[in-house]
Amino acid sequence: MARSGWSRIQKPQGRNDPAAFYFLALEQIVVVDLGTIANVATAMTVLVGVVFGVVEMRRARRDREERAAFAAVQAFMTPEWMSSSTIVHSIPKGTTAAQLENDPRMLEACLKIATIMEGIGYSVYARIVPLSVAADLVGGMARIAWQNFRPFVELERMRAGTQKSWEWFQWLVEQLERHTVTKSNLKMGAQTVYRDWQP
Repeated sequence: MARSGWSRIQKPQGRNDPAAFYFLALEQIVVVDLGTIANVATAMTVLVGVVFGVVEMRRARRDREERAAFAAVQAFMTPEWMSSSTIVHSIPKGTTAAQLENDPRMLEACLKIATIMEGIGYSVYARIVPLSVAADLVGGMARIAWQNFRPFVELERMRAGTQKSWEWFQWLVEQLERHTVTKSNLKMGAQTVYRDWQP
C-alpha cells in the first residue's frame, strides 16, 4: 500500500545530511507511484482487450450472417426455384393431397420447394442461418408453400407411419409463426414496410 504523507518516513540512521534524507523520501514516493501507474496500465490493457474481443465477436457474427444470406440468395436464384415457386404460389387454396398427386407438374414443384425449405429449416436450427435472414428471404413463401403442401405431407406421414417426412420444413414455418423477427408478412410486403429505408 502506498504511504501518504512525509511524517511516516523515518530519517535514515547514521545520516545527518537533510538533503540525503529528502532525496530518499522522494525516491520512495516515486517508486510507489510508478507501481500504481503500472497496475492501472495493466488494468487498462485487460479492459481494452475485453472490449476488442467483444467487438470482434460481433463483427464475426455479422459477417457470418451476411455470408449465410448470400448463400441463401444463391440457392434461390435458380431456374428450378423460380419456376417451382410460381407454380406453388398459384395452387388454389383447399387443394387436397389427391389433387396434388394427380398433377405431376404441381407435385414436382411442391417437392422441389419443400426440399429447399427442409434444408433452410435445419440450417436455422443449427444456427448456420439466422431466423431473421430466413424470415426476410423466404418467410412468405415458406408459409404459402407449407399451407399448400401440408395435406400431402400429412398423407405421406400416415402412409409411412413416421413423422420424419419434411420435419424441418414444418419446424421452420412454426418458428416463423412463433417469433416475430420481421415486420413484413403475407398482408404487408417489404415494399410497404421498408418504404422509407435509407442507405
